Amino acid sequence: MNILLTNDDGITAPGIWTAARALANSGKVTVVAPTTNYSGFGAALPPARVLSYFPYRRPDGQPGNVTAYGLAATPASCAHAGLSGAFSGGPFNLVVSGINHGANLGRDVFYSGTVGAALTAYLLGVPAIAISLDAGPAGVAHWDTAAWALDAVVRLWRENPEPTPMFFNVNVPNLPISRLAGTQITSPVNASCLTLYRFGPDPHIENALTIIRRDAEGVVPEPWTDAWAVELGYVSVTPFRAFPDLLCAVPWTIQPDAVEVPLASIRSAM
Repeated sequence: MNILLTNDDGITAPGIWTAARALANSGKVTVVAPTTNYSGFGAALPPARVLSYFPYRRPDGQPGNVTAYGLAATPASCAHAGLSGAFSGGPFNLVVSGINHGANLGRDVFYSGTVGAALTAYLLGVPAIAISLDAGPAGVAHWDTAAWALDAVVRLWRENPEPTPMFFNVNVPNLPISRLAGTQITSPVNASCLTLYRFGPDPHIENALTIIRRDAEGVVPEPWTDAWAVELGYVSVTPFRAFPDLLCAVPWTIQPDAVEVPLASIRSAM
């Protein structure tokens, strides 16, 4: 099996090399990852027509069946470039994005560069897995737990082939493997990090804005959602397969001289 691996934390991030070592047991791995951190860029494509890259080899070594490149581009562009055949290793059976340092839950998947790369692969017709570890900026990050979860999801995908490509958004609690509660198939929680801050005038800098955060305590995630599962110690696996349906146009026509379309006609067409 040929696997394309990318991320949004950058080619040197520990999470992508944890994933590379885990995936090397399943096949040949080609890493095409951003040269720097592109967190929060979603599925953005590059503004430039020419993208520079370089072969990369991890200083402390890497498995023999892993080849890596750093590309000066967004995560979505890294996935696109790899799937376009710009680098050796293809054609690819699977794209993996991660392991991200920090969870990607609920509506935040729309902003996540990790998920954006997996979405790009999915839209190009290739199965994809986005995987994130719910680790904070300080303290121990249990990368071995995320590696175990990634291997489990890859086995799940291989043992249950689908006629059409799917992609999974996987979020792993930052716990030792022995403390995991199990695995849950989930839906996205109805929440976003956008509600946790706003922009306001910077009190110290003229003509500047700063982020003002608010306390998130008291927010209880709905049962069977990704955030609920991770909070309880479960690996959350959220299957995404809705985009072709969401992109279907509503079959009604607006006449050139029409000022408005009655709401009833829209409802009857849906």
